[in-house]
Amino acid sequence: MDQQQWQDFLSSEGAIWEGGRAHFPLTSTDDPQGLHLIDLGPLGAVSITGPDSQKFLQGQLTCDLVNLPDGHSTLGSHCNPKGRMISTFSALKLSQSEFIFRLPRDLAPIAQQALAKYAVFFKAKLTDISEEHHWLGLQGPQVAQQAAQLLGFKAPSPGEVINFDFDGERCTVQIVNESQLALLIPVSKTQQLWQKLSSECEATGYDIWQKKQIEAGIPQVDAATSEIFIPQMTNLHLLGGVSFKKGCYTGQEVVARMQFRGAAKRRLYRAKCEGGDLPASGLEIFGDGKQSIGNLVEACHSKDGIELLAVLTIAKVAAGEQLHLKDGRILDIQELPYDADDDPLA
Repeated sequence: MDQQQWQDFLSSEGAIWEGGRAHFPLTSTDDPQGLHLIDLGPLGAVSITGPDSQKFLQGQLTCDLVNLPDGHSTLGSHCNPKGRMISTFSALKLSQSEFIFRLPRDLAPIAQQALAKYAVFFKAKLTDISEEHHWLGLQGPQVAQQAAQLLGFKAPSPGEVINFDFDGERCTVQIVNESQLALLIPVSKTQQLWQKLSSECEATGYDIWQKKQIEAGIPQVDAATSEIFIPQMTNLHLLGGVSFKKGCYTGQEVVARMQFRGAAKRRLYRAKCEGGDLPASGLEIFGDGKQSIGNLVEACHSKDGIELLAVLTIAKVAAGEQLHLKDGRILDIQELPYDADDDPLA
């Protein structure tokens, strides 16, 4: 089943499309106990396999994979030599010889090609598997326990990654947090699994998933923002996605210098603005003057308008300048669930 066939199938299930995002306008998310089924079609996957996989990735990524137990996941990024993030992702460690990155679909080939340049001396194979596998999401209270009952596996804890069998095919489940779970399914089984889950869950749109991620302050770099930000600008170091003890990796000198010298002038903020067209990632944001003071990282629709994350100049926000998109929509800064001034080295 290719992408068009999948979209045609979801359309028959009531989906309306905005680009690659499926919306289900006739469903509700007001039930606090309900379990929601979400098409994560905007996300892709990169597979890294081979006996040197962990050794290779440890020398390239900002996160520490050596001290990450098998069957767990972590946020991370891959930087260029100037410390700018080529990609950010959730790294799923199935074993020391097998990893899967969950990241935006349009970023997957960029991430795969950038890492492959450094893999020539290692026994590690990097493959963009976004066309062969598909992500589905489940969202709701006690999501791991509910999914375990529906799919017949032992309920994992947040951060855990397990494989399970569905109709003779290996599938992977990642417990993203207490209310979100991501399923990586071979495309040959995606429709079948959707039908099984949709009989017990309510289908809802991708915005519902992304809103939860935005509320958590988790950045998602895509193709438009690749190589724009240093990890600290996106608060990745506060989310466990940067290790300052693991040793060298590509871009490490720049990332470490920014941390030890406290030189970051921009950081990630959460904000809202009025509804309308969804602003594109990378879009410039302005303050009182005509000069750009930052860039939008990601955005989604909500019943209150637009929810977004943006990297902004700290001094401009602190000064209380009125922040706005190029089209004039005013940004209303919101609280993050973590201390953005925290020091992971303290």
